[in-house]
Amino acid sequence: MDFRYTDDEEAFRKEVQQFINESMPPGWLGVDPGPEEETREDVGPLARQMWRKLGQKSWIGLTLPKAYGGQEAPLWKEMILLQELAYRGAPGMDTAIAQVDLILTFGTEEQKRRFVVPITRGEVKWAIGMSEPNAGSDTFAVQLRAVEEEDYFVLNGQKIWSSGAHNANYEMVYARTDPENKHMGLSVFMVDLKSPGITLRQIPQMTGIPAFCEVFFDNVRVPKENLLGEKNGGWQVLLHAFGAERTYGLFAIYNAKRYLDHLIQYCNETHVDGQLLSKDPLVRNRLAQMAIEIEVGCNLGHELNWQAIQGQPTVKTSNQIKVHGAAIAQRVANLGMQILGLYGPLHERSKWVRLGGRFSHEYLSTIGSSLAGGTTENSKNHIAGRAGLGLPKK
Repeated sequence: MDFRYTDDEEAFRKEVQQFINESMPPGWLGVDPGPEEETREDVGPLARQMWRKLGQKSWIGLTLPKAYGGQEAPLWKEMILLQELAYRGAPGMDTAIAQVDLILTFGTEEQKRRFVVPITRGEVKWAIGMSEPNAGSDTFAVQLRAVEEEDYFVLNGQKIWSSGAHNANYEMVYARTDPENKHMGLSVFMVDLKSPGITLRQIPQMTGIPAFCEVFFDNVRVPKENLLGEKNGGWQVLLHAFGAERTYGLFAIYNAKRYLDHLIQYCNETHVDGQLLSKDPLVRNRLAQMAIEIEVGCNLGHELNWQAIQGQPTVKTSNQIKVHGAAIAQRVANLGMQILGLYGPLHERSKWVRLGGRFSHEYLSTIGSSLAGGTTENSKNHIAGRAGLGLPKK
């Protein structure tokens, strides 16, 4: 199997790399993909600037119809763009991209023009309102109620773990519209986070970054035209969203590749007891093992991209990537902390810190990677089931 890119594809990759080089500050070590680190004061403004720049180049939703701000470009172009952004740790990538897919699949023409175009221009950001307290991984257990009244729905309840909601303009909210039907009683709403009755409370993480939010809904009126899909038809939107979200494991893999490359450079430049770390047999062995695992992840990414371009189902491969990506993120962080030794836990502001303190951050932030966006156990159930190994339900 030959995964080499064509001349056109390589030319676009170089264009993206040049754009990132010109947009990032000198010596940029990168941040993790997603909205979490955008909460940092030194990253937030750069992330917003980057999101708008991507919009100005029509690189948000490259494959979308031009009527919605896209370029109708082939899928490989978008894949190369996302790979490069993740590998360089460029901020600004937003969950709004995933919401575009949902709106184009389930939205009305009016909704597509109203909500998608501002996203592709890089003007707005979105959060996801899926998780709830006490619901665990069972999204069909959501209790936030949406009651139909006249020309709007009234929302009451709470969401939790909404990444970057305090920096977002809209939230895709999964709500219960039929309390008697667990699976068929959900609906999905596109909610303006400045609506009266909404309160946000940030949740500090172990990294010290308060990137997650609790979002409280107290008699929030949402216009009926903001209902996505059919009333009580939210399960269709939910399953589609799960399929898209699993591919975020690819970002974790390319993010880990950057961390490994930084670690290799460190070992090639650092002497311990008069010897380069890169000449230590144990260090060489561990780096090589990590490189193999990342290469396996990248090849899974190639397979996923090929399946998507061919129009084939991607459920099994995307879940494999979700599981593998989460594990790789944790392993490269552990490896970095072991190689850095006593330098590893130092704060990024310490004068003794190495590699900008990125491995200390990564070590803490990746603990939740096997839970975020659906647990590893959930993904394994998908792999074991009808779309993967064909095993019967328990």
